[in-house]
Amino acid sequence: MEFKKVHIMKQPELGKKILALRKQKGFTQEELVEQCNINVRTIQRIEAGDVSPRSYTIKAILDVLGFDYSEVLEEKYKSGKLDNILGINKDKLQKQLFTAFIFGIIYFIAGFLEIAVDFLAFKENWLFKVIYIFVKSLSFISLVFFFRGFVITAGFYKNYLLQISAFLVIVFSLFISTLDVLCLYLWEEFSGLVGFTKLITYGILSILVGVAIMRLKDFGNLTKWTGIFEIITGSCFLVILLAPIGAFTQAVVEIFEIILIYKIMSKIKNK
Repeated sequence: MEFKKVHIMKQPELGKKILALRKQKGFTQEELVEQCNINVRTIQRIEAGDVSPRSYTIKAILDVLGFDYSEVLEEKYKSGKLDNILGINKDKLQKQLFTAFIFGIIYFIAGFLEIAVDFLAFKENWLFKVIYIFVKSLSFISLVFFFRGFVITAGFYKNYLLQISAFLVIVFSLFISTLDVLCLYLWEEFSGLVGFTKLITYGILSILVGVAIMRLKDFGNLTKWTGIFEIITGSCFLVILLAPIGAFTQAVVEIFEIILIYKIMSKIKNK
């Protein structure tokens, strides 16, 4: 018998779920194993979260308990409070992840443009101001759609740290982009303070995002190295003097994150 390859909950959550379902049906471990041809030690280890059973073993257990395999154990998107704020539609998640992938590429390119306008000193030129505002707006809008993809990912994998940290990146980017534009016209003398605040806050948020991404276990070394480089980037920003190194590693991180969004989109498509 073939089983559809789905993303199911991992241990120890899986064992706790089976234990709860068994007790709900009033089965002892001995009564359960008699009907699904596994030994008591196996069901004990599964419920304790010590082993990850094969899909056919899980299905055999659930069949005896009278539950549907995919309905009970397949992880589905969990809507949250941020969905309305970010315009997330749970019926169009794959399309929205594709949008995140495209805007991730745009954000990567816009990042170089943003660095260029930040270093140029022609702020009294009206044309420069128009270009500056356009680049800042493009960078922020692309970041919103890009990081919305990570909020969606967090909903699938119940990764609440990723959900919150990605949302905080969006909120803080709105705040900083607004300050950047205001400094261009009103508070130019505070631009240095804004830059310092940007480095410190992005440093903290980068470390949080890095830790959260490393908790995504279904993508092998990609999430591991994305998380490591994200943490390195955040640490460099916090040290201030190492910010140029952080700017370089940030580019590497963004490439990894774009690839990760694509892989997440492909995984959801194949469910």
